[in-house]
Amino acid sequence: MDANAAKPVNYLAGFGTSLLFGFSFLFTKNALDALGVYELLALRFALAAALMLALRAAGLVRLEFRGKDLKPLAAVALLQPVLYFLLETWGLERASSSTGGIVLAGIPVAVAALGALMLGERLKAAQVGTVLLSFAGVALIAFFRSRDAAAGSPAGIALLFGAMLCAAFFNIASRKASRTFAAAETTFFMMASGALVFGLLALVTGLADGSLATLGSRLDARSLGSIVYLGGLSSVAAFFLVNFNLSKLRAPEAAVFANLTTVVSVVAGVAFRGEGLSWMDGAGALMIVAGVWGTNSLGAPRRAK
Repeated sequence: MDANAAKPVNYLAGFGTSLLFGFSFLFTKNALDALGVYELLALRFALAAALMLALRAAGLVRLEFRGKDLKPLAAVALLQPVLYFLLETWGLERASSSTGGIVLAGIPVAVAALGALMLGERLKAAQVGTVLLSFAGVALIAFFRSRDAAAGSPAGIALLFGAMLCAAFFNIASRKASRTFAAAETTFFMMASGALVFGLLALVTGLADGSLATLGSRLDARSLGSIVYLGGLSSVAAFFLVNFNLSKLRAPEAAVFANLTTVVSVVAGVAFRGEGLSWMDGAGALMIVAGVWGTNSLGAPRRAK
């Protein structure tokens, strides 16, 4: 059995990540009722970095950076969370969320191409087909949920494509960084970088528009609960699982789990927001799950010569 073949723990990590990211949309929407985008991102990643330091103090994780070249981690953090969240946010301001879902569903496809070019992790033909099947499932759900919505401006779509490329390159960069750094170390560096960059952006914009003075009064129980979820579960736990899978699986196999987030978000919308569920949603969900399973069960990818 290939040492890099998916094991039950990798499926659990992938499903866990999708579950945490899938519900993050609900909590993000709740938090944005009271907070600005940069405020939310700053508080989310500040809490995440603080939690990682607390885990280190308790002896539950090890963070050791002395004597190591930090450039691989800097590349990871620049791509995700910094550039990805900025481009995604700016893109969704100019395009529909369904358009964003379709564009960002291309991440595993882009990772498959980049993995072959940059890491020599080439998929078998059947696995390429299952990656495309998973992408088609997301596109199907997004298309039929947005038939009456405008796709958005060309600038918005271009920004979303930029976010997709950042996420794809993040998968490659994290895979490379895993040769030197543990998943916890990569995750902490990402969280600390996000707290620094988004904290500075929140400070500058807050001073410019006067919103900083009202921040304390806007932190009610609903927004604080959302920040706890987003900082603790959707950042620390979810990105730890992402980096764990990227340290154990080839990048294309780990990346395809991301499309399960669409399935979770649909189920969450039905369960908690009273949204309808069509047969197209069910068909798309089956395509996504089949694509994820097929990509990780059809054999080890061929390594480029």
